[in-house]
Amino acid sequence: MGKLTFKTLREKVAEEIRLKIFNQELTPGMHIVEQELSDELGVSRGPIREALRQLEQEGMVEYTRNVGCSVREVTTQDVYETYLLRSSYEILAVRLYEAKFTDKDIAKMEEAVELMKTLTIDSYSNVISYGSMLHGVIIEKAGLARLTKAWADLEYCEIMSCNAGYTDKHSVIQRQYPIHQKLVDICKTRDVETICDAISDHYMMTIKRLKNK
Repeated sequence: MGKLTFKTLREKVAEEIRLKIFNQELTPGMHIVEQELSDELGVSRGPIREALRQLEQEGMVEYTRNVGCSVREVTTQDVYETYLLRSSYEILAVRLYEAKFTDKDIAKMEEAVELMKTLTIDSYSNVISYGSMLHGVIIEKAGLARLTKAWADLEYCEIMSCNAGYTDKHSVIQRQYPIHQKLVDICKTRDVETICDAISDHYMMTIKRLKNK
């Protein structure tokens, strides 16, 4: 069983809107109608407005005067910056505990990789949770709450990369298992520099794909 975490109504609403963007129910440039979300999610417009403010801070939506809120067009540079930060946090964590992964740590990462094998179009939204399950082992092992929070606050990176133009779900699904299995295999070496290089390469390969589109 995974860890149980408390989420405010705002956070729950923000999560639902992120998933809509990730699943392409809300696409870049699309106007977001607060009342429609309120009716669909069964909450008042207050939490909807708060969630949209949070997503605006994350760079996923934007407000335009006399127009309202819409899904933001995301650039390759946006994805690069967020991936650079997230990979840097993981690399810092690995250096702090000197890559001393236990067998239990590796087993949890392999569990996430096995789940990636089961991904289908219908379960596409799990791409985020399975990836976070694996990478979460790397960051949480450092035992630093602020570092983990800073990393977790960038969980929407996958959604941003999708908004930047990478929308082929089949290709995403097919790639998840091999690239993450490669990372886990490298983590098994417990070699700090090799693992840090692998983490950087893992994140930056997405940037390379976007630049080649």
